[in-house]
Amino acid sequence: MKKLPSKEEMQSLINKEIEIMESGLKEYAISLLIPLEEKILKWEYGGDEEFPAWVFADFGERNVGAAYCLGGHGASGDAWGLIFTKDDYFGMDAGWYSSLKEMLIDGWYAKSI
Repeated sequence: MKKLPSKEEMQSLINKEIEIMESGLKEYAISLLIPLEEKILKWEYGGDEEFPAWVFADFGERNVGAAYCLGGHGASGDAWGLIFTKDDYFGMDAGWYSSLKEMLIDGWYAKSI
């Protein structure tokens, strides 16, 4: 398994993802950002294996945030995920995406405009 990016590398990755977005989506993404917080996510589809993740966004409703993790669904290429911030599990695969943009467009951005 790949090592989780450092805090500086993760911030740079988020900035690069946001930089390529169109202006409305870019503004929305920036509005969601919170200070990076390391969190351990448990893989409920196995034996509750634990993987480090970065939590970087808060959607401001229903305890939903966003994380980046290279384990769990991230091991399959979907490292950007929607999580419940007060829970320690990955959640459903339908909430994990190959890019930050894809994650935001899949329902959340449309609701904000």
